[in-house]
Amino acid sequence: MEIYRTRYEVDNLKSLYARYGSKPTPSKVFLLGCENGDVSSKFQPSLVKVNWKYSDSAQIKTISFQKNYIFNANAKKFLDIGLPEELPNEYFSYTRNGKRQAILKTKSDSKSTKPEQFIVVYDQDKVIKTIDVKSLNDQMTILENASYSSFVLNDDGTILLCTVEVNEKSTKGKEDNPSLADYDINSHEYRQSWGEQMNTIFHSSIAIINLELNKLVLIEKVGSSLVEPFFFKSSDNTHYSVGCIGLQELPYKLGLIYCPTRGSFLLGCKVSTEFSEVSPVEPEVYYGQEANLNFSNPRVYHNNQLNGFDCKVLFLERNAGGPHNKSVRLQQFCFETRKVQTIIDNKENRKLNASKTEYSDIGPLFVNNLPKNCFSNDGKYAFLSSYTPLETKVFAINLSECFMKPLPFHHESCDVLDVENNWITAVGSSINYLPNAYLCNLNEVSDDFTNLQWMPIEDEDSKKLTKIHFETFSFPSRDFPDKLVNCIFTSPVDMVKTPGPTMIMPHGGPHSITPACYYRSIAQYTELGLKTVLVNYVGSLGVDDEYVNALLGNVGTSDVHDVYDSIQYVIKNKHADKDRIILSGGSHGGFLVTSISGQHPELGFLACISRNPVIDLTSMCVTSDIPDWTICEALGNKGLIPFNRMYATSPQEVATMHNVSPIAHIQNVKVPTLLLLGKEDLRVPHSQGLIYHKLLKAKGIETRCFIYDDCHSLQKINVDFDCFINMAKFIEKFIYYKL
Repeated sequence: MEIYRTRYEVDNLKSLYARYGSKPTPSKVFLLGCENGDVSSKFQPSLVKVNWKYSDSAQIKTISFQKNYIFNANAKKFLDIGLPEELPNEYFSYTRNGKRQAILKTKSDSKSTKPEQFIVVYDQDKVIKTIDVKSLNDQMTILENASYSSFVLNDDGTILLCTVEVNEKSTKGKEDNPSLADYDINSHEYRQSWGEQMNTIFHSSIAIINLELNKLVLIEKVGSSLVEPFFFKSSDNTHYSVGCIGLQELPYKLGLIYCPTRGSFLLGCKVSTEFSEVSPVEPEVYYGQEANLNFSNPRVYHNNQLNGFDCKVLFLERNAGGPHNKSVRLQQFCFETRKVQTIIDNKENRKLNASKTEYSDIGPLFVNNLPKNCFSNDGKYAFLSSYTPLETKVFAINLSECFMKPLPFHHESCDVLDVENNWITAVGSSINYLPNAYLCNLNEVSDDFTNLQWMPIEDEDSKKLTKIHFETFSFPSRDFPDKLVNCIFTSPVDMVKTPGPTMIMPHGGPHSITPACYYRSIAQYTELGLKTVLVNYVGSLGVDDEYVNALLGNVGTSDVHDVYDSIQYVIKNKHADKDRIILSGGSHGGFLVTSISGQHPELGFLACISRNPVIDLTSMCVTSDIPDWTICEALGNKGLIPFNRMYATSPQEVATMHNVSPIAHIQNVKVPTLLLLGKEDLRVPHSQGLIYHKLLKAKGIETRCFIYDDCHSLQKINVDFDCFINMAKFIEKFIYYKL
């Protein structure tokens, strides 16, 4: 361990953070090769453009850049050419033939609360025109939230769909004097947003914009925020057919990000090609009238031969309410017949192998995002990535025969980015492999996909992190013997067989997962001589809904047992030093590390690091933007909770919520504790961690608390940087200087 000691010096920590922050991740791949944009069944890209992004700790921002690669079809290799070109941070959309592009340019003015926005339209040679968004509607803002919005061009690039917010005329800046003639008596009325990281989004609509005529038609529905617009097949050439998802707003909104269980609708409408409608147009509810389902990621197959959209939309569906991020049904709705077809259901449970030591590859889909284009050229298959118990795998979905097949990949994680001209583009990584872009040519693949070949864009040897060793292990949960706890163990290569300090890292959620993909934090911890254990306790994603639901009503008990047993496992089997166990977790992971530090002080933990932890469930349900989460997890409610029941309604429920909370065990805590909190956190308000810090100080327990101008994720670059430095310095004291 002494060889790692100097790495805890502040300057060395800064260099370490900057070094791994500068390692880029691919975000988009463009394939060029067809003359005049013609699509061939045997398309071969001659030039590949890859967008990469990384964190620049000097400029304190995320940088995107593009690199160009020539494809050698015979050698199946890529040669990078020229220098990388930095990209502006802009929202954009291309036509499918690549002949037109629309870019949204946003200029923020510190003197104005509303940014200036411009739509710039390009063809292959030049800028065609620039449209000031104010000229379309002076109260409209085009939304750029990646998990909420869409920016979609039609085939010829003349019509744009986007998600917008139309604000009421503001009186802000005027003297707040009721005696004035134009005083707005409603200016202080409470308006509810969509919560964490969406606190400026109140009621969204869809704008369909004719880029040639500078005309706009708004699509709006009272009581619903409209999101994710898409085109589908029109019955005639006098109308555009537009679909979207409607999110239920009434009686009040629940936090949306990370919570794809909100009641929603599938809607559609027609807009004349002359844009003659009186705006706004109200869409019709086609599916989900009861608002007891959640829909997301609508995708419409585009028939390249007919140069048009299909009348069917593929989308993800969950039951509304209950645990967040549960498995999905892959559904297909036909706008002509108004019938829905289940392509892949989520009822079947994942099976254990004969020895009961691992799960099978086939089970329900755990998917939060579909690629923007996920279809093969013939429309027979859709391709997507789904969590399995410890990995992220690619699946081919046969849309006519309704079955799925996992596709082989040589690393543990593969996320599909796009399917273009029968080429799949994806990002692959592993715990000890940096993210790389990969291409797969479906034109050369057999019907059973057995000869599928992934081609790396950049040399794989350059992505190998040789200092990191990792392995996976599983064991039966003591509370659910028929279910496995799935874990990942990492270690510096030179310490695999040597006892060393070990960080126990349960994930947040709790219905989330830590699959075996690349994590910058793990690479940094390895450089500091730390082993880590990533614990996927019962209730995590990737197995099935029975596994997810098992945790409901058992938080603070079964999940704590799973974490405790994983600690005992690595002490016994993986050379974790029992006297140097460090706890680290955020959100529900913070709930778990503060819970186990109070429930098991006899383990003598070296230190505890907790980021935006849930400390007291009784107060969470009245301060969080997701009160349903508290009732679901603490009281075991698996279904759609009535809006007037999203709080503890009896002394018994209050007692239950208190007893499973970390605050109930604070008198037993002995471990030095570092708290990292976000002042702007609407999900787990920072008052949760702050009261814990104050109570520890009152007990005389060593504790530090840092509060940042950030939200729940604490992912602003300067915040993440500071968290890493202070975390490292906090544990250094106890690893090297503890008496």
